[in-house]
Amino acid sequence: MAESSAETKKKLLESAKKEFLEKGFMGASLRTIAANAGVTTGAMYRHFKDKDAFFCALVDEAIATSTKAVMLANSENHAGLDIPHMKEHMELEEQSVIEFLDYMYENFDAFTLLLTKSAGSTHEHFQEEICDIYTKNCEETFEWMYKEKLATKKVSPMTIHFMASTVINAYCDIILHNMTKKDAAAYIIDIMEFTRYGSMHLMGITTN
Repeated sequence: MAESSAETKKKLLESAKKEFLEKGFMGASLRTIAANAGVTTGAMYRHFKDKDAFFCALVDEAIATSTKAVMLANSENHAGLDIPHMKEHMELEEQSVIEFLDYMYENFDAFTLLLTKSAGSTHEHFQEEICDIYTKNCEETFEWMYKEKLATKKVSPMTIHFMASTVINAYCDIILHNMTKKDAAAYIIDIMEFTRYGSMHLMGITTN
């Protein structure tokens, strides 16, 4: 029974993903999802209580992974940072970017759902919400760096918001413009350099 139940759930999720990608959350039909999965509506409701439950099941892991990635910008992950080791820190950041890009391309459909098909769902404001989390963490880290005298200048909250949203929007553009992985990697590296060295200049940080 457990295997049969798991297989039914898998078929329902595959059908739901196809329906959401074609019609968006608002236009998707639960009856169509059940029919295309070869499942009765009664059996469907034993697994998913409503359309939003389907959508969440398809995107929640991508949201959790994205949240974990932007949390790397907080001050705790910069606690050991000093100017002599700035290069090593940058290399670790670049490795994190590569790993997240790999995840994005392995889960391209989930991010497509979040960014283009989520209107009306619990996660319709994903882009704004992840940007807010990233901005808050950047603000915290910039303030910590100033207090620790790693930075000699304060950066205004709106400037930090601009830089943070530029990074988040860049990742979203990868999905929205259906970029190849090769092009996406080059694009993100450019955006990282733009925001990294711009922020360092604004904070009065100089490195060799």
